[in-house]
Amino acid sequence: MRSVSLVATITLLCGAAWTLPMLIRHRFRSPLRLHLFLSLSLLGLGNLIGQLLAPSTLDGIFFTGFTKIAYNIAILSGLCTMICFLEERPLRRWEFAGRWDVRFCLICLALMITMSALLPPHLRAHTFTRPYLNDWRVRTFYDVGGAFLIFGYAKCAVLALRHARRGRLVARLSLSSVSVGLLGLSLSCLFRIMWVHDLARRGYGRYITYEADFAFGQIATILVCAGLSLPFFASGAQFLRERTVHRAQFLDLEELWQRLVLLYPELILDQRREYRWLPSLDYTSAVYRRYVECRDGLIRLSPYLQRASREAPPAAGAPVEPDLACLVDRALRLHGAAYGGDTASSAPAVFVTPGTGRDADYESDLADLIALSRRLRHMRSASGEFMALTTDA
Repeated sequence: MRSVSLVATITLLCGAAWTLPMLIRHRFRSPLRLHLFLSLSLLGLGNLIGQLLAPSTLDGIFFTGFTKIAYNIAILSGLCTMICFLEERPLRRWEFAGRWDVRFCLICLALMITMSALLPPHLRAHTFTRPYLNDWRVRTFYDVGGAFLIFGYAKCAVLALRHARRGRLVARLSLSSVSVGLLGLSLSCLFRIMWVHDLARRGYGRYITYEADFAFGQIATILVCAGLSLPFFASGAQFLRERTVHRAQFLDLEELWQRLVLLYPELILDQRREYRWLPSLDYTSAVYRRYVECRDGLIRLSPYLQRASREAPPAAGAPVEPDLACLVDRALRLHGAAYGGDTASSAPAVFVTPGTGRDADYESDLADLIALSRRLRHMRSASGEFMALTTDA
């Protein structure tokens, strides 16, 4: 079961780290993102303190019972902050004391700290065992903390389910899983309070033991972690898919780009020298960069395109794409053979067709360039020629 706590801690802290870059980009001026970051950080820190660290580690540094108090402060504060985030009502100075859920959290924390202060030192590192639970102050400590946990988990479950109804598919699945898991944690805390008081008197523990309740809480925690992780894996899969598509586009432009760069080396946009040896990771920018370089090269090649069209006009009724590829291939040959001077012209490339629809200018031009580059590569492969066609340039 310790592994479940480790997974929960990693999930919460990774979620907090995931929200941090966007928060930094907004200079910590986005209240809801700040509440989400604080909530995940506090809940992750609380799980780290209470579940993974031995109590003697921090108690030996500070005082006996410090681990128990720090764990509950982190968990209750993180849960309260999560409620504010899901309600889309960030805390503000002028209404900080006017929020009844915040007051409830502060009252519970104050009572728990008071009960811990009233306990003798040998009882402050208490656990869910009968010798500790015989003291009324220990039972009160768990009652007060459990009351807010029941409320907090149930409130977050209802709010998460409300958001799930109006979200997209991934958000609905994620929030629904989180909602079910939080409801399970709320029921687990409710049984824990009953178990604290009724173990020795009414015998509830004979049928449903604390170990069974703990296992139930672990299953609920797994559901919460799965729901929190789903958006991360979905966005990661989307990133990989988009990167694969853009990488394929980048490679498809290779043939046309190589031929134009051999004619006009100055087409290559300046890069920072210290990063030239690194592989390209941002293929979205790399594709656009190569697109701009190819467009610029074709504009420079336009005088030869016009001459090639006059010397070798396309046959009537021939497909458009092969004719354009042959035209560009002929223009490249003319530049490399008889016409050595660079007589760049501002005339637009004649083969580019205007796009239609939203963002169609760039997308349609890019599709035309990719089709042209593929056709040139096919022509070179079919004729057995190599990239040395323009070595005289």
